[in-house]
Amino acid sequence: MSPHKESVNFLGDNLPFMIFFALFALLAWDITAPISTPTLWAAMLSFISMPIYRFVNQRLMRNRFPGIAAGITLTLFLLICIVPILYALSTLGREAAGMGADFSQLLANIQQQAYSGKDFNFPAWLPVWAADYLTSFLENSEAVKSVLQYFAQWSAKFLSSLSAYLIEQGSSFILNVMITTMISFFLIRDGEKIVDYVKSVIPLSHDESEDFFSRTGSILNSIVYGIILTVALQALIGGVGWWFVGLGSPMLFGMLMFFFGMFPAGTAVVWVPGSIYLALTGDLKNAAILFTWGLLVVGTIDNLLRPFLISGGSGGCEIPTLLIIMGLFGGVMVWGFLGIFVGPLVLVLFVSVCDLYRKRWLRRHHG
Repeated sequence: MSPHKESVNFLGDNLPFMIFFALFALLAWDITAPISTPTLWAAMLSFISMPIYRFVNQRLMRNRFPGIAAGITLTLFLLICIVPILYALSTLGREAAGMGADFSQLLANIQQQAYSGKDFNFPAWLPVWAADYLTSFLENSEAVKSVLQYFAQWSAKFLSSLSAYLIEQGSSFILNVMITTMISFFLIRDGEKIVDYVKSVIPLSHDESEDFFSRTGSILNSIVYGIILTVALQALIGGVGWWFVGLGSPMLFGMLMFFFGMFPAGTAVVWVPGSIYLALTGDLKNAAILFTWGLLVVGTIDNLLRPFLISGGSGGCEIPTLLIIMGLFGGVMVWGFLGIFVGPLVLVLFVSVCDLYRKRWLRRHHG
């Protein structure tokens, strides 16, 4: 029988099953799509906490109580990682709210003093030269008064709508956390069985599937340890330097360093303007301290620790820089903060699949 007839017979014999399979695949997607983000978070958390589970299950439980071991692992992970993160976010929210309230009060005071003709009383953190410039500018510009009034009203409405949005999203966030926690428990307990099942159904040979999943684990190691751990350490040390020189809201600006540290611009986006602000206020000593701290300490961590961890110091594999940048930006735009993990992973795995296809093509044409 010719290859063409064999392919036609194969398609005809399996067409009913393919339709049957596609129907249930569509139904399964409709059910799981609304919880895709919590599921991805659960998969990420279970991967990170897997070393803890193996220690608890093998050393403490002797492989006899995997459910209890998974529960202990999840509890430890929440206590070690999630609780401090929630505390940091709550502190960040308070600091951001406080800064917003101070800014709104400043606008209100400027507006009131502009109409009353009194002298302007600017906050202590505003440089003297900037306060003098604003004073002369506001006293001679009626248009600025109306702009300030409009901006004060807009900022008040914005803060009010932001508070309402946060309250509205609070219930959704709690639900997602609950879903993530429950799925994480089962992924931690049955993760190896799930991976073995996926290996048995994907259209790859045994060696190809082993290589694919090994590379997936290495990529996740590289992302978690090479990027997240490095940036977290940078943010912590940068926040300490921010606090040491007397600048306000070190938790807020530490979180900003963590966010910008994911991208090529790095934490310098935060500590360089902080140094410039200190210099403009006349505090040249602390400005030099913060700049030196950011350049020699925070920057050295990024230049030394990240390449070591990404290149395999933690069991990871080398990730092309272009894929990291594209994955970070594209992933954040699609999945939010989760995209920091998922974006580079998807792109690198796509390149891995292309490599598998290339190897098959070469074997077919060159024996």
